[in-house]
Amino acid sequence: ILLSPIDAERWCASNPKDIIFRRLGTKTPYRHVQNKDVRNIATVNGCTVSKVWGLFRHGTRNPSKSIIDHMRTTLPELQRDIVENGQMCRDQLELFERWRPCVTTEEAKLLVREGGDELFHLGQRIRRRFGSHIPERYNRNEFRFKFTKTERAEYSARNFSRGFFGRDEPIEYPEALHHDPVLRFYKACEKWKKQVKKNPYSYREVDRFGGSKEMRSVIEKLSKRIGTFVSPEEVHAIYQTCAFETAWSERGISPWCTLFDKESISTMEYNEDLKYYWIDGYGYELTYRQACSAFSDLFTNFESDSGPRFTFYFTHSGTLLKSIAFLNLYKDNVPLTAENYRHKRKWHVSHIDAFGSNLYFVLYNCPNGTHSLALYHQERLIHIPGCPDNDGPFCSYKHFKQLYADRIQQCDLNAMCYEPHHVPTSEKDEL
Repeated sequence: ILLSPIDAERWCASNPKDIIFRRLGTKTPYRHVQNKDVRNIATVNGCTVSKVWGLFRHGTRNPSKSIIDHMRTTLPELQRDIVENGQMCRDQLELFERWRPCVTTEEAKLLVREGGDELFHLGQRIRRRFGSHIPERYNRNEFRFKFTKTERAEYSARNFSRGFFGRDEPIEYPEALHHDPVLRFYKACEKWKKQVKKNPYSYREVDRFGGSKEMRSVIEKLSKRIGTFVSPEEVHAIYQTCAFETAWSERGISPWCTLFDKESISTMEYNEDLKYYWIDGYGYELTYRQACSAFSDLFTNFESDSGPRFTFYFTHSGTLLKSIAFLNLYKDNVPLTAENYRHKRKWHVSHIDAFGSNLYFVLYNCPNGTHSLALYHQERLIHIPGCPDNDGPFCSYKHFKQLYADRIQQCDLNAMCYEPHHVPTSEKDEL
C-alpha cells in the first residue's frame, strides 16, 4: 500500500543521537553506559584489594544470520521505497540513498573492531583503578582468564588482557567449552530450554505488547515515513539494524534510526525489556536459580588460599542477565507486562546489558581481620541487595555468604535441569 504525500507530514528527526541514546536494548554500545572515572579503589576505608572475580559480556558484534538476511534483502526494498516515496527531510533521504548493507552471513556474530576497542579500554580502566595492587605481568598463579567457545568471547578476552597489561602477554587460557557450567550454564539446562526458552507461553507478554496501541502506533508512523506499509517483522529488522549499525561506530548513527521518534524507540526498547525479562530475567525462578553454578565458583575462589587472585570470565548476555536476577538487582515490585509500559521500571536492558557489560566483585582485606565485599556493575560501585544499608555500598563478606548459603548448598545443576530419567553423562550426551 503506497501512501501519498498528503497522508503524512514530512518527518525530520531533529537530534537522532539523543532519541536513541540508551534505548537500543541488548545491542546498546558500551560507550553509552561506561564509567570513565578511574579513581583508585585499591584501598577503601583502610581495606586493601585481596581478590577480584568478574563476568564480562563480549563487545559489540555482528548480527545473527537472520538479521543479516533482513539487512541484505528486506531493507534494500524499503530503502527504495524511502528514496522514491519517503516523507522525510532531504538530508535524511540522502543518508538512505548512500546506505549499503556491509555485512555478510559468513560474518554473523563475529566481534567487530568497536567491540575489541570496548574491551581493550575496559581492561585499561580496571588496571588504573586497582593500580599497584595488581601485578604488572601475567602469572598463571595470580590470574585466570577464560572465555566461552565463541570467537566474540575469545577476542573480547584477548583485547581486554592487552589493555589490562598494556602489552601482549603469553596468557594460558583454559580449554573453551560449549556448555561451560560457570560461563554459560544455561546452554546445558534442558529443563530451562523446554520450560522457558522454547515455551510459547514465555513470550505471551511480548506477543500481547505486539498487538498494543503503542506498537500499532510505531508501525503506522514508520509506514508513513517510509511511504509504504511495513510489517511488525520489518519494524523489528529496522530497529535491530539501527542498533547494530550505531554500535559499530561512535562517529555517527545508522540512517535507519532516523525513522524513529522518542516515543517509537522507547516502545521498541520496552518490547526488548519484556522479552529478556521473561526469558533471561525474573520471569521464571529456574532461569536465575541455575546461575548458582557461576556463584559457587565465586565462593570457591574467594575462600581458596591457592587459587588465582584475579578471575575474569568472558561470556554472553544470557549469563549476565541471569546473574543480575540471581543477585536481585534491578528487580521491579511488579512483573513486567504488556500493560505496564508507562510504569517506571528498573529493568532496562539498554542500561544493564549493553555490549561489553560487566559485573565484578572485589574482596577487600580489612585491618581488623575481616573481609569486605564490593560489587561493580558497568564499572560503578552499587549496593548489594540484602546487605545492610548502613554499610553503604560495602558488605561484610560473612553476611554476603549467609545470604546465598542455601542456594549455593542446594546448587545441583543435574537435579535442577534434567528430568530424573535423563541426566547427561557426558558433553556429547548434552549436545
